[in-house]
Amino acid sequence: MEFLIIVQKTGYLFLLMAAGYLLGRTTLLSAGMTRKLSSFLVNLALPALIIVSMQIPRTDALLAAAQQILVISLVVYALSALAAWRLPRLIGCTESEKGVFGFMIIFSNVGFMGFPVVEAVFGSEALFYASLYNLPFHLLLFTLGIFLLQEGAGRGKSADIRTVANPGVLAVCTGILLFYYGVTLPPVLGSVLGIAGSTTTPLAMVVVGALLSRLRPGSIFSNRRLYVLGIIRLLVLPVVTWCILVPFTRDPLLLGIPVIISAMPAAANTAILAEEFGGNADLASQGVFLTTLLCILTIPLIALLVA
Repeated sequence: MEFLIIVQKTGYLFLLMAAGYLLGRTTLLSAGMTRKLSSFLVNLALPALIIVSMQIPRTDALLAAAQQILVISLVVYALSALAAWRLPRLIGCTESEKGVFGFMIIFSNVGFMGFPVVEAVFGSEALFYASLYNLPFHLLLFTLGIFLLQEGAGRGKSADIRTVANPGVLAVCTGILLFYYGVTLPPVLGSVLGIAGSTTTPLAMVVVGALLSRLRPGSIFSNRRLYVLGIIRLLVLPVVTWCILVPFTRDPLLLGIPVIISAMPAAANTAILAEEFGGNADLASQGVFLTTLLCILTIPLIALLVA
């Protein structure tokens, strides 16, 4: 069942990338328009998605569960950050590649692919735990993630508080406060934010396709280091996550959800954030494309590990 979900979801992503690629070859989606779409995604659509995803009913039992899954999430992301610091150097990345490679090692495609695969493997009740596990993702995405992309562009040391105080971080803080105090958004506002947030994945993949259209077709597959990244992102990280967690818990959700999410391809947001904050957007688009292609083979193997 999970294999069919993977094929279906990756099929959607590739069709959207193909549409972006074709539009990018015309004047309809020029470089200037791509930057404007990236700004829309980073400053409105993605923050809206973050707030809506945190609209989870608050109970004492859920708070206790949240503490457990959040501790596991922080441990996994800390180890991923360590890997992102060391591995790009070990595989011979250039200075302009290190930031993007580090970003793709840490951040996976959780929302569009991770959640459906988690539901297919563990059932719909696991989505709540997956949402909680994902909380540090958003905060790190708009702080450490932006720093990595700017560092790769030679601007890491000039990043200041104005970069950190961005709509994504504000959305994370707002979502956490709403969850902690049990505040539910008014239906109209929740619907508007939900509609805005739902554009994130399709537009992000269109942008990825448009960015790929700038490159020579053969060059998309020519960077050998991206294949090494694919092995690390899709196989090494989830297996290491399983090895670390299995001595401490046998709970299928607390063990399985981190492993499944670690096995997802590079986040689609890699390309739009690189475009918005001056990172290597072409390399980011190649990484998203290749890891999404390769995950069709790797995710079923990882699912067998935890199913």
